[in-house]
Amino acid sequence: MPKQIVILTTGQPSTNPRMVKEYQALKEAGYSVKVYYSYWHHWALEPDKQFFTQPGIDKQDFKMVGGSPFENKMAYTISKIKQKINQFIYFKTGMLRDAAKSRTTPHLIAAAKSYKADLYIAHNAGALPAAVQGAAKHKAKAGFDAEDLHRGEYKNKQSRHYHHLVAIEDAYLPRCHFVTVASPFIGASYKKLYPVRDFVTINNVFSKKYLQKPKETEDGRISLFWFSQTIGPHRGLSSVVRALNLLKPDCNVHLYLLGNIAHGYDKKLLKLSYHENVHFLPPVQPDEVFAIAAKYDIGLSIEVSDFENRNVCLTNKIFTYLLAGNCILFSDTDAQTDFLQTYPGAGFLFETGNEYKLAAAIEKLFYNREQLNIVKQYVANLSTTKLNWENESQKLVALVNSVLQN
Repeated sequence: MPKQIVILTTGQPSTNPRMVKEYQALKEAGYSVKVYYSYWHHWALEPDKQFFTQPGIDKQDFKMVGGSPFENKMAYTISKIKQKINQFIYFKTGMLRDAAKSRTTPHLIAAAKSYKADLYIAHNAGALPAAVQGAAKHKAKAGFDAEDLHRGEYKNKQSRHYHHLVAIEDAYLPRCHFVTVASPFIGASYKKLYPVRDFVTINNVFSKKYLQKPKETEDGRISLFWFSQTIGPHRGLSSVVRALNLLKPDCNVHLYLLGNIAHGYDKKLLKLSYHENVHFLPPVQPDEVFAIAAKYDIGLSIEVSDFENRNVCLTNKIFTYLLAGNCILFSDTDAQTDFLQTYPGAGFLFETGNEYKLAAAIEKLFYNREQLNIVKQYVANLSTTKLNWENESQKLVALVNSVLQN
């Protein structure tokens, strides 16, 4: 009988592709995997429905806890009310620390305790108490995947929500049998906090099945591409538009943005632009982004390092662009600078927030098509030979095998 693994997350499958890749890799490795997930946002409901129809995905392995506005609405409403009460009590008294972390933390704890498994893996801090408590009850192992440096997501280190997160991590991370991280710099940051623990980097790469043929650059025109769940402020996009305004008149450069548009933000960017060269694309299924990105020349990996997490993360954008055959323009965060030093042919660096340096980088590529095409071929080869999920998933499976054998 295969060993049982439970994955717990405060998000939905479509909002957490890293969790989905983990599920698929462990299933393919012969484990029985159960996923308890939570409603997070309405835009992910339709992508979730399509996700469950994909080959290799067994809908019976997935169970939503805590309800949603569209399914088990009563449970959803009650969970929202309870979270507000739990948070009030915690911030006043220090009691109900775990139950106050997220809307579905109590539901995930109950699910983990009710399902006997050999390993419990948490995604997101709100699921961390569930994984450790489930493992403790069933004398099993617990793991945590830190896709972000969660403490680095807070600018105000004095806020009560920051201290709440610290209390959760301090209580449960030392009790995990392994912790995976999404970049070497996230791991280094956690290592300073928990020196006795090892942190294993599992890059946010994707399967080679998504590899695209690099686009042939058009004469007299190049295109930039950026995508996210939300097109909104504090993402560096206004800086990109201002950089486009600085280009020489003969630089025919267009910017394409894919995602859900924050209220009125499209109008703000269009008003900021001197030219009709900013375009908006509707959201698509995560699997479709690779083919769309391949229609453009340059992928933008802009991280505004106001938050510590943005300075140390390597997002799935980078690895999507690699498979799509895009030359990448990186803002100079510590993690992205290190990545480009490791893979110097993947693109070019520019100073974060410096529109003149970004404009200069774009102009350089516009006038040197040969260099642009060399980079495109380099990233396609990099995805084929090294930075793909076929390679990276072996690290994850080897880690899980080792933990369960010991």
